[in-house]
Amino acid sequence: MEEKRANESVREHAAPPLISARDLSKSFGNHRVLRDVSVDIHAGEIVVLLGPNGAGKSTFLNVIGGTLQPSSGTMAVDGNPIDFEKYVGASARSRGIQRVFQELSTFSNLTVAENLALTSGGGSQGSRRDMARRARERLQVFPGNRIDVGAEVAGLSIAERQMIEIARAMTEPGTRLVILDEPTSALSSREADQLADLVTRKAAEGVSIIYVTHKLEEAIRLAHRVVVLRDGKLHFDGDGRNLTHDELLSMLGATVEQGVPVCRRSSDANSQDLLAVRALTSSRLHDVAIRVGAGEIVGIAGLEGAGQRELLQAIFSARKRNTGAISSSTDIAYVSGDRKREGLLPLWTVQDNVAISAAPRLSSAGLVDFAALKTAAQTWLSELGLAHRAQSPITSLSGGNQQRALLGRALVSEAPLLLLDDPTRGVDASAKASIYEILDKLKEKGRSAILYSTEVAEFQKCDRVYVMARGHIVAEFDGTEATEERIVQASFLRPGAHPSANSATGGAEPDDPPAKASLAQLLAWRSLPAAILMLTMFALAIWQQPNAFSTFGLELLLQASLPLAFAVMAQMLFLLGGDIDLGLGFAIGLVNVLAATYLVDAPAIGVCALGLVIGGYVTLALIVELLGVSSVVATLGASFVWLGTGLIIRETPGGQSPAWLTALANTKLWPLPLGCYVLVAVALIGLWICRGWGYSIRLRALGHNRRIFVSLGFSALAGRITIYALAGMFAVLSGLLLTATTGAGNVHVASSFTLATVAAVVVGGASFSGGIVSPIGAVMAVIGISLVATNLTFLGISSEYSTAIGGLILILALSFRSLTRSIEP
Repeated sequence: MEEKRANESVREHAAPPLISARDLSKSFGNHRVLRDVSVDIHAGEIVVLLGPNGAGKSTFLNVIGGTLQPSSGTMAVDGNPIDFEKYVGASARSRGIQRVFQELSTFSNLTVAENLALTSGGGSQGSRRDMARRARERLQVFPGNRIDVGAEVAGLSIAERQMIEIARAMTEPGTRLVILDEPTSALSSREADQLADLVTRKAAEGVSIIYVTHKLEEAIRLAHRVVVLRDGKLHFDGDGRNLTHDELLSMLGATVEQGVPVCRRSSDANSQDLLAVRALTSSRLHDVAIRVGAGEIVGIAGLEGAGQRELLQAIFSARKRNTGAISSSTDIAYVSGDRKREGLLPLWTVQDNVAISAAPRLSSAGLVDFAALKTAAQTWLSELGLAHRAQSPITSLSGGNQQRALLGRALVSEAPLLLLDDPTRGVDASAKASIYEILDKLKEKGRSAILYSTEVAEFQKCDRVYVMARGHIVAEFDGTEATEERIVQASFLRPGAHPSANSATGGAEPDDPPAKASLAQLLAWRSLPAAILMLTMFALAIWQQPNAFSTFGLELLLQASLPLAFAVMAQMLFLLGGDIDLGLGFAIGLVNVLAATYLVDAPAIGVCALGLVIGGYVTLALIVELLGVSSVVATLGASFVWLGTGLIIRETPGGQSPAWLTALANTKLWPLPLGCYVLVAVALIGLWICRGWGYSIRLRALGHNRRIFVSLGFSALAGRITIYALAGMFAVLSGLLLTATTGAGNVHVASSFTLATVAAVVVGGASFSGGIVSPIGAVMAVIGISLVATNLTFLGISSEYSTAIGGLILILALSFRSLTRSIEP
């Protein structure tokens, strides 16, 4: 076969190609990643894109998908030239180009239904029930799946998240081209077959498919055309329907012998055990027993989600100690299967990501030998073929090379036992062969490994294979007994069908008792600490002052909560977007001064001034988004502007509340005091903004992961302006209510609100990672925090101690949620 058969096409197309790329090149500094690549993609065509890690595949796809501008070259869609200056992710999506990323782009803080609705135009409109129904319909591209569309994606397996992303791209209205980047890397063989049928069906309907894979059997099965990139250049473009496995390996620069080698088995059956697991039982595991001897590679097989990852994580947690069920006599290194969330240190170089695990053994008296650390990292980087990228950012590597770097981190630790969670996921054939060779060398040195893989063929290299189903060990195979057929057959066994699964229930996986399930749901409720704090403070107040539960008593108790409730909604919106407002207290103080100074004598000026405060928040959004300034820095700087402006207008407290504002605050509504209605209204408005409003799905997605949000074609600027403007409105309402309560203007009056609102939002269930908030919990926390000071006064505790005691109570409330996470009901 000739070394180069570029631009061979065995089909003739009457219509112009959907995508026509000409001489695309891309350089990062002096490193040229893409070199004059020209490819056409026609309607209804399945183009399988192959190439070793680092060949330029991701760069090429990023150009087509609008997330990267080429250094040179042209592209046309439907014959219309593309202006790369204006071609972004939204432009590609508007032309019907959808993409499934290798590093999954689902939002873990959103539910399955919300993730599917996010990109479907008007899909986020309508009731939650309609959204859930549409999500179930779209997920039927994987028949028989058990994905709960109402569950948050954070609780799903990698395979389930991959299925969601594939379903989202494949079922979008108006889809014309779908880019699938390693779509079966975490799928079971059954789900991979379902995807193959779906791809074939969509192609027959006229949808074009670009299918990136390192599994050559998928290329042979699906390809109408095969495109091979090597070293950033087009190496082959031709008919893929008659290509053989060996021909594809040759195109990729691999020798034909690079399959899955069968390692030499450990000859000493009585070798010392490095690890012994006996009767391990947890929420996902049932009576699990395995052992690992020195120099052994032990496989953990089974369908995705059968408990393999939970077992690996339990073993890693018990390293160098005995926990009863797990006895470990050695150190353990772990290679996570979710490199994006659990593996990479994204701000570090490749070398630093690898070297970090060697720091403990290359340190003395707290001092690290950095020269030895560098040498150790370089040794394994050379073995893995990554030495030339040692100083590159880890995020600049392809997914497969990132996986190799994580393997290098485990190797450089010199831990005798390695836990490998799908280590060849997203790795090309050549890189897989090098990983297999490294594992052979480890065996020769007496090091061991536990291997979990989604590719059943990889278990051929194991000395022993345990098969899991529903958290049970259902089969154990030695050596050559571990054939692919036997492993697959055992994966579908019922837990009670094998003597190795001796659970007390006779093999059937018991359902959790209703009481246990209810307790689990209660402990998982993010707002539980806020509810406990509020109820405890109410009970304490009524115990000391029984009249506090009267209408008048409630009015006094809740009076301090009202301005703080509006303020906490403003802070909650900031945390919704992944930001924090450190100037909120002084912004509210400025509103208080403006209202007390101008709304009485010059109401038009006062209204305009309040509008300028909201405008100031919009300006902050522009600074944060367009200039890349941290919200901490921007809002801290703004706090001095708010304070300074307030002091200029009114240096000392004074002014008065407008009569209409005071009358509004003193309105009486039967049977409860006004404060009760206001607090409920604030909570419901916040709930609508965060959950009921269709646009809120985008706001929560932006706060959780801005990079993915932008890659899907959404405007981060529009989202941030919306969040900041709404926060400014709540700050103004808080300041007005504070004016009605105090009857005067004082820029320092709300100085404590900044920290109080942060505490209330977090106690109420928010997360600093962004995109996760609970309006009802935040309002409950506000009431609880307000009542802390009241109760301390009732108890006769001096104000000198009240601040410290109140702070301690907040620390306990904040710690409660972390404590409940560690409790297994």
